[in-house]
Amino acid sequence: MKIVDLYPEMGTYYPGDRVVLSLLIDSPSPLDFTAQVTIWHLAEIMIERDQSLAIESGCYEYLVEMELPPAAPRGYGIKVSLVDNERNHCASAFTAVDVLNKWTERPRYGYLTDFSPDRLDIQETISSLSRFHINGLQFYDWQYRHDQLLSPEERYADPLGRRLSLKTVREFIDTAHNQGMAAMPYLAVYAASLEFWDQHKDWGLYDAENKPITFEGFLGLMDPSPNSPWIAHLLDECEKVQTETGFDGLHVDQYGEPKEGFNARGDVVDIPASFNYFIWLLKKRFPTAAVTFNAVGNWPIDHLASAPQDFLYIEVWPPAVKYLDLLQIIKNARDKSGNKAVVVALYLPSSWESNIRLVDALVFASGGSRIELGERDRLLTDPYFPNHQPISPGLLKTLRRYYDFAVCYGDLIGPQAEDADDVQIELPEDIWGHVRRVDGYLVINLLNFTGIGNMRWDEEHPAPRYCDEFTIQVPSVSGIKGIYWGSPDNDSLSLVAVNWHQAAGNIHIDLPGWEFWSLLVVDYIEGGLS
Repeated sequence: MKIVDLYPEMGTYYPGDRVVLSLLIDSPSPLDFTAQVTIWHLAEIMIERDQSLAIESGCYEYLVEMELPPAAPRGYGIKVSLVDNERNHCASAFTAVDVLNKWTERPRYGYLTDFSPDRLDIQETISSLSRFHINGLQFYDWQYRHDQLLSPEERYADPLGRRLSLKTVREFIDTAHNQGMAAMPYLAVYAASLEFWDQHKDWGLYDAENKPITFEGFLGLMDPSPNSPWIAHLLDECEKVQTETGFDGLHVDQYGEPKEGFNARGDVVDIPASFNYFIWLLKKRFPTAAVTFNAVGNWPIDHLASAPQDFLYIEVWPPAVKYLDLLQIIKNARDKSGNKAVVVALYLPSSWESNIRLVDALVFASGGSRIELGERDRLLTDPYFPNHQPISPGLLKTLRRYYDFAVCYGDLIGPQAEDADDVQIELPEDIWGHVRRVDGYLVINLLNFTGIGNMRWDEEHPAPRYCDEFTIQVPSVSGIKGIYWGSPDNDSLSLVAVNWHQAAGNIHIDLPGWEFWSLLVVDYIEGGLS
């Protein structure tokens, strides 16, 4: 008898929601068992309860329901153990949930690309993403045209000829809502079909030689200035989307180029300022809608971070190809936006498993998250989202643990934790540590880059060499209540107490061995840093 899987039914929960877990058990014969459910917050056990199960032979799904405290935002770890009538332990599994006031506090962004008329696996697709706690979905290239978002017909072809269906789009929206996920429609801030552009050349965007600016040979770029006719038209198109569908917000794209342009009269168009103002216009017109705007190549981050978007979305491109570039990009965006959540997009082949694990670990450790999971267990590997790739079973299992870990300890590593750049720690060579501080905890994320080579995420490299146990030195703090360690590279989701002592103005902490990513937590009296 074994536990095949354990996962929450919803991508995230809200205060007052009842948590429902799916527990899949495979048993060779009918048996009576007890499911021991343990729920913890950080290192504190919050709930312990038993649930009797009459297990059938074969593989069956059982539901475990519970109520959590209404405090939010807060992440929880969950362990379910099966014991027989003699109290013998037979199997166990871990998962996590979080309770948020709104999903944009800690967005875990996925994607959808296939809205074909006869799609039959909508429920299975959304359920597969709930296992990773995805709570927001970008509906990529769902629209009829860039200049006419909603199709006049239920079935239609997109600008590249893909056959799509509004019925499929709406079914995905409803199914996502039923499993705690927001639905975000893609649109481009200044793109129009060439047919539309040809009819509205005086709305277009031009270069310094008064030549029209196009994109990929099938789109014309329009003037995004606040008072331009194009922006008035686009806002009306967004109005139709918000009133005639169940979408929860707007995901706005740009192409990173051009960075300067002119309107049809030859006047300079301040493109960064126009992007900023478009976000203000969206939030004014749709105050309850979630809005995010793609900072392509981290540009123009100053203007976008200061706008009232709900979370930042940054598509990373060269020259930001070093691992630690990702830390600086996320840190800078959080600093400039007043600590808003940051979602990172970058594209890696699904076969580069070591790169993917280190990128995800670094992004989570920096207080961000990454858009990478979508459709049915497919990895986002290309800026044209339909070019996704399958994920190996081994990597899929690893990513489940990473997302469980990030949700469970979101209070410590999420956007609200401050970077503690003033705290210096001593580490072995090629072990990177990022120190953060929140609510009486000193939080140290440790990443292992030993032996990977040149520290670039955009070039395939081997897995880091296993990091053997070692002692870390951290500046002394007063009032230590406990020091804990955990890693998503382990099967257990729990933090465990570790040995430590204070000497010569430092805390000396003995750490176990680990592979890619581990977390060290010093629980102390707030304000006790020496």
